[in-house]
Amino acid sequence: MLLLDQITGLVTEDDLKSELRRRRSKHNELSVPLSEEESRIAAGWELVRRNRNSIRIRRLKPVDQGNEDETWTLFALMGFDAMNAGRHFVLPVGREGSGIPPKQIDVLAADSETIFVVECKASNELRNRSLHKDLAETHGLKQAIGATLRRHFGNRQKVCFVYSTRNVIWSRPDLARAEDYQIFILNEKRLEYYRQLVDLVGPAARHQLQADVLQGTAIPGLRVTVPALRGRFGDEKFYQFAIEPEKLLKLAYVSHRANIDAETIGTYQRMLKKKRIRDIADYINDTRQGFPTNIVINFRTKRALRFDAGQSIGDDQMSLGTLYLPNTYKSAWVIDGQHRLYGFALSDWASKIKVPVLAFENLDPQEETRLFVDINNKQVSVPRRLLVQLYGDLHWDADDPASRLRALHSRLASELSDSSSSPLFNKVVSEWERQTDDRPITLPQLMAALVDSETIGVVRNGVLDPGIIYEEASIQRAAEFFEAYFGEFQTALPDHWNLGRHKEAFLCTNQGLIALSILLRAIVGHVQATEDVDFYKMTPSDIVSKIRLMIEPVIKYIEQADESMISGFKGHYGSSGPRTVAFALMEIVHDAGFSQFRPPGLDEHIRSHSEENVNKAQDLVRSTEDVMREIALTALKRIHGSETDQWWRSGVPQPVRMQAAQLVESSQEGGDAHEFLTVLDYKKIAETNWEEFRPFFTIDNSKKSKRASLEWMDRFNGIRNRVSHSGRRRVTNEEIDFLEDAGLKLLENQDSLGKLPDYTAQ
Repeated sequence: MLLLDQITGLVTEDDLKSELRRRRSKHNELSVPLSEEESRIAAGWELVRRNRNSIRIRRLKPVDQGNEDETWTLFALMGFDAMNAGRHFVLPVGREGSGIPPKQIDVLAADSETIFVVECKASNELRNRSLHKDLAETHGLKQAIGATLRRHFGNRQKVCFVYSTRNVIWSRPDLARAEDYQIFILNEKRLEYYRQLVDLVGPAARHQLQADVLQGTAIPGLRVTVPALRGRFGDEKFYQFAIEPEKLLKLAYVSHRANIDAETIGTYQRMLKKKRIRDIADYINDTRQGFPTNIVINFRTKRALRFDAGQSIGDDQMSLGTLYLPNTYKSAWVIDGQHRLYGFALSDWASKIKVPVLAFENLDPQEETRLFVDINNKQVSVPRRLLVQLYGDLHWDADDPASRLRALHSRLASELSDSSSSPLFNKVVSEWERQTDDRPITLPQLMAALVDSETIGVVRNGVLDPGIIYEEASIQRAAEFFEAYFGEFQTALPDHWNLGRHKEAFLCTNQGLIALSILLRAIVGHVQATEDVDFYKMTPSDIVSKIRLMIEPVIKYIEQADESMISGFKGHYGSSGPRTVAFALMEIVHDAGFSQFRPPGLDEHIRSHSEENVNKAQDLVRSTEDVMREIALTALKRIHGSETDQWWRSGVPQPVRMQAAQLVESSQEGGDAHEFLTVLDYKKIAETNWEEFRPFFTIDNSKKSKRASLEWMDRFNGIRNRVSHSGRRRVTNEEIDFLEDAGLKLLENQDSLGKLPDYTAQ
C-alpha cells in the first residue's frame, strides 16, 4: 500500500515562500568564477554584479520554464499552502504493484478544499499545436492521480486538472476534448486575468479560480443557514439576509468581462479598481464595521432554494424564515458590491462582521445583466467598450431583428477576441485595458468590421436578410469563417500581422480590419453574381478556399509594399477612411486579372486618382514644402539667432541634426545640412519650439493640443511619399482638397511671420 511519505518534494510555509521568491523572477541567476565572465556574456548571460572572486549573472528563462514558473507563482500568490518544489516533481501513481509508472507534475497546489494538478505546455512562437495525445494521457490517469492525492491529503479535497499554455493555438477539437475530459484551460488571457485579480485582492482570487473550475460541485464542509426575509420585487422572488463575507466569498462569483467566455450569457462586471478595494479595506479595519448598503447577488441553482417559512408579514407577500444557502461553487453571482465584498477579503474582519445581502433566485441572465446596468448607470457610466460587449447578452433573444443581429455581431466580436484559435487572440483590448502597440484593436471597431462584411446578415425594411454564414442563435459558423478569412492574412503575412500600431502596420488595425471586411463583402457579392455557387451550403473553410484567388493579389501587394505604400493606406482619416482603403484593395484585385470585378463605387474611385490628380498633388506637395521650409528657417533664426551655429544647434533637435549630417555625407552633391530636412523633421522642430511655432504650423485652430495640431503633417508626409515614388500612386479628390487647404493655410501663416518678434534682440 502507498504510504503517505512516498509523496516527497512538497513545500509549505517558509519553504514555499523561498521557492516563490525564486520562481517569480523572470530570470535565471547564478554565480560563476570571474574567469568565466567573457564566455558567459558571449553565451547570452547578463552581468548583475561583480564580486571579488566571482560574478553574478542572469538571463531570461526559456519559454517553457517561464510559463511553468508564472503558473506556479500564480497558485502560490493565491494562497495554496502546499505546493511542489522544483521542476522535477514526480508523483507516485496508483498503489504498489499497480504497474502505473510515476507521473511528472509541473505544478501541484493544494489547500483545505482543492488540489490542482497542472500540466504546462509552451512554444517559443505562437503556433498550432495538437494536444490530443496529452489530453488523452491526462484523462486516463485522472482517477489514479486523484486516488494518490486523496490518500496523502485526505478525502476532503476536490482534485482539479488544468492545462496552462503559452503560444499555443488550441484547435476546436482539442478544446472540445478538454471540456469533455473536465480539464480547465489556463491560456495567456486567463493567466493574465487571474494575475491581475491576485494583485487586486490577494489570496481571495483563489475563490474565483475555484468557481471557474468547479462550478456546480459541492464545497467541502460548507453548510450555511441564515435567518432571512422573503419577498417579491415585481415578478421576481428575493431574499434579504446577513452573512459573513468569508462564507459568501466561497459561494460567490464575479462575472468579469476580462475573463469572458463568449458563449456564456451574463458576463458583465468591469474589472476591480485597486485603490477602491484598499480604501474599503482600510475603512473596515479602522471602523470595525461594514456598510449599510446591500451586496446584490443572484443564486443560480438547479434546484429551488430551501426556505422554511415562519411568520408572515403584512399582506402575506413577505415572510420571515430560515434560508438554506447552496453549498456549491459559483452559485452566487455578484450583481453589485464586488468592491465591498473583496474589501472585506483584504480586511481583518471577513469572518467577524456580517454584510447585508439582497439575493434573487435564478434570475434570467439577461435580467441579471439589465439589473447590473440599471444599478451602475445611476452611479458610474458604463464605458462604451463594455456596453458593446453587453449588447450580445442583453439582446440575444430580442424580438427585433436589428437588435438580434447586433447581438450576434457583439458575441462574435467577443469570440474572435477571446478564442485562442482566432488570429485576433490577444489583439483586442478589453474594457479594463488601454490600447497598446501589441493590442491595437478596439472591440467597437472590430464589431463595426463584422457588420460591414454583411456576411452574417442585413436588416432591410425591418426584415433580416441572412448572410452566407448566418446560423440561427449561434456564432459557431461565423467564428470559424472569420478565423479562416483573417487567418489567410495572418498566415501569409505573420510579421506584418503582428506589427500592431507600428507605422508600417496596416492589416491588424481597426482601419485594416474594416477595410478587409468591406473587401470581403465585395468579393462575395461578385462570386455570387458571376458563378453558380451556393455559399449557404458550404463550410466556412470551403467558402474561404473559394475566394482565396481573389484575396491573394492583396496579400502579394502588401508583402512587397514599402513604407510609403503602406502609409498610402494609413493616410485616410475619418469615418470614410476604411472605405477609401477598401476601394484601394479592390483596385488591386481588379488590376490582378479580375477585370470583371467592378463593385459599385470602384470605377469612381479609380477615376478619382487619375494621373491628373497625381501631377496636381506633386505640384502642391513641392510648393507646400517650400513654404514649410521658409517658415521653419525664418522662425528659428528669429528665436535663436541668425548665425547657423545659433539656430541650428539651439532650435533643431540633436537626432534631426545627426540624421541630416549623415545625409550630407552620403550625398554626391553635398550641401548644407538644413537642405536635407524632411517634412517629419520640420514636425519635430515645431514640437521642440512649440510655443513660438504654434501660430505658423497650426492649420486647424479647433485642435488644442500639440499632438492634435501637428497630425496633419503625418498625413501630408504620407501623401508626399506616395506621389514621389513610382508604382501604384493613389491620390483621391479628397486628398487634393486636403493638400490645397494645407498649402493655403501655411501661406496665410507665413504672412504673419513678420509679427514674430526678434527674440535675439531682446
